[in-house]
Amino acid sequence: MKEENQPGNYQLKADLEGNYLIDKDHKATKRLGIFYAPSGGSVHKVARLIKQKLVDLQPDLFVISDVTPLRLLDYHNLILVCSTLGRNTWEMEQKDPWSSFLPKMLRIRLEGRKVAIVGLGDHVSYPNNFVDGMGILGQTIGEIGGQLIGETETRDYIFNDSRALQEGKFIGLPLDEDYEADKTEDRVDNWLERIRPELKK
Repeated sequence: MKEENQPGNYQLKADLEGNYLIDKDHKATKRLGIFYAPSGGSVHKVARLIKQKLVDLQPDLFVISDVTPLRLLDYHNLILVCSTLGRNTWEMEQKDPWSSFLPKMLRIRLEGRKVAIVGLGDHVSYPNNFVDGMGILGQTIGEIGGQLIGETETRDYIFNDSRALQEGKFIGLPLDEDYEADKTEDRVDNWLERIRPELKK
């Protein structure tokens, strides 16, 4: 895993409430960063799979427990991979690093950056909260100025409800490694084929 280097040339500004924010004009210098959590399970497996399939774009891969949100600012394009049931689960279990990473993300701005989200869920045990965490993460991205890409049609999925829906589509790529692991690679391939042109810009 890569260690977090000391950030350089980040310009701090204070907002009206006295909170220090990272200058939204900080220039990205790298093409693609993949950020995921937690480590060591299905999310890690999917993040590595995505990196392998995008090897021509030379993406960097980070588990978010090893970095701060400042690292996001180094990239023109971001892929975020999460495995959650929703904010309540994050707060109750305190096992997923996203629970502490999200509030820190509110201190940066992602204007001019494209963000694609992959959410792992369980459509059998939690059909009413399928990939809710992807929706919560997407809401945060919108609040800090990032441009979401990679929406996915719902027709290939069985579920009752999800906070990751927007205008009848998932805001990113849902995966179910618990009950539909056999579909993961095809779903990833089809999704990457659609967003690859955006990631090359």
